[in-house]
Parts: sequence; C-alpha cells; structure tokens
Amino acid sequence: MRKWFFNILIYLSLIFLVVYLFRYNYVDLKGIRFNYWYLSLSCILLWIGFIASALAWRKCLVLHNMPVSGVKAVVSHGLSVFAKFIPGKVWVVLGRASKVSSEGVSLKTASYASLKEQLVYIWLGLALGSFFLLFQNGNWELLLIVFTLFLGLTVFNLSDWFRRLVALAYKKITKHEFDIPRISAKEIIALAGSVAIYWVLWSAGFWFFTKSIIADISPFVAFAFPLSVTLGLLAIIVPGGLGVREGLMVVGLTALGTPIDVAATISIAARLWFLSGEVFIFLLGLSVNVSQKQTLQKKGNADAPPL
Repeated sequence: MRKWFFNILIYLSLIFLVVYLFRYNYVDLKGIRFNYWYLSLSCILLWIGFIASALAWRKCLVLHNMPVSGVKAVVSHGLSVFAKFIPGKVWVVLGRASKVSSEGVSLKTASYASLKEQLVYIWLGLALGSFFLLFQNGNWELLLIVFTLFLGLTVFNLSDWFRRLVALAYKKITKHEFDIPRISAKEIIALAGSVAIYWVLWSAGFWFFTKSIIADISPFVAFAFPLSVTLGLLAIIVPGGLGVREGLMVVGLTALGTPIDVAATISIAARLWFLSGEVFIFLLGLSVNVSQKQTLQKKGNADAPPL
C-alpha cells in the first residue's frame, strides 16, 4: 500500500510541477544572456548541494535509529523532491518518509525525522536571511519578521513551557492534539553541520548564477537566496513558494543596487536554475532505483533453480 502511495505521489508531483511552470510562465527566458562558465559552475555547486541534502536526510534517519544506505537516502529524497508542488506542505515531509517506510521502517518515525530535518533547514535559512538583512539599509520590517520567526522556532524547540503553551492553544483552536516533534539541542547540533553544507553550496551557486547575468554583482547576494527560499517555504498556501520566493529575491537584489527589471528577470531565471538541481536529484534517484531493481532481478534469476 505504501509503495502505491509513493508512486501516486510521484506522478501527482510531476503533474503539478508542469501545471505551475506553465501557469506562472516560468519557461520564458527570452532576452537573458549568460556567462556560461559561471552558469556551469553554479549548476555544479547546486547539484552537489542536492546530493548533500540527501545525505543530511540519511544522517537524520540514522540519528533516529533508522540506518539506511546513502543509496536509499538518495532514492527516497530524489524521487519525492517535486512533492512540494502539491498543495499542502505536508507532502514535502511525507514524500521521502513514505518511501523509506516501504523498506520496513515506521512511517510515523520516518515522518518525524523528515520534519525535524526540514525544521533545521528552515532554522538555518532564517539565520542566514537575518544576516543578509542586518547589513542592508531599510527592510527593517522584513528583518523583524524573519528574526521573530527564527526566535519563535528556537524557543519552540528548546523551551518546554512555550511548547506546552503552543500545544494548548492549538488544541483549543483546532480541537486536535498537537503532534509536531520537538528537536532537542543535541539533535540540532548533530544535524546543523550537514544541513549547513548544502545551504552553503546552494548559496555559493546562487552567487555564481547571478554573476553569470550581472558580472559585478556582490558576493553578499548569496545570502539573499536562503532568505527567499525559506520564507517561500513558509508560505503555507502557495505550492513550492511560487511567487513568494521570486518577490523576496527581487527585494534582496534591488537592495544591492540591481535595477528592478533585471532583478525580476533573475528571480524568474533562478526558479529554473534551482529546478535543474531538483531534476538532477530526481533523475539520479530514479536511475539508482531502476539500477537496484535490475540488480535484484538478475540476482533472483541467478538464484532460481534450473528448469
């Protein structure tokens, strides 16, 4: 049943991906001229970052006594990468967890592990976004929002009384139990390094991407990427943060002196740039999954008794 669920999830995510790309016209990049050396370097860093994100997912599973191989982590992470385009952020968490659970692991435990890694991902993204805003003139309202979210997430995970208060308020409003796992300080420390690796790779890749369009862009633009991605992810209603991420990216680029029309063009192109990384990890996960099945099939045929 879980195997069928995961397969249906893959097909739905691909359908929603195509629908949103054409609906929001993310496939039209006419008039953009790239420096292909910087563009290639940016893509390499981005793709390596996606591999690092799969390994961070594996580390989170290992921390929760679910030892899986790096190959299985890449498959579960890669094949579910487009689940974020399905309305409802829960599919981002459940996608890879459902694939791992089909290997005999508890779905609830795997889902908790997936959510924890996502929360650390958001936590570090907000921290990097705050760093970007601190050194910009203006945007104090946005800085206050980001800092409040960062502080709230920190207190939520590290303070028992605050967590109980949130749980009580949630139950009174929704009439349901609050069922979001807590990340201990020990778990945050254990995961932060792995998550930070792919944030650094993606952010550096984004700088080279913008540099492929604007040669003299400041390296500081790298920190605008985690700001826009994290707040886009927190936009609950919009699948994949579509539109939200681009708007925040424009804010960051214009703060560095980029003309607004150029900033808007870069923000749209950046969506496709990041999508190339998602396609890469999806195809990598797919090819590894197919290769594994073929290997098992050959092994089964070899072990079968002769007729």
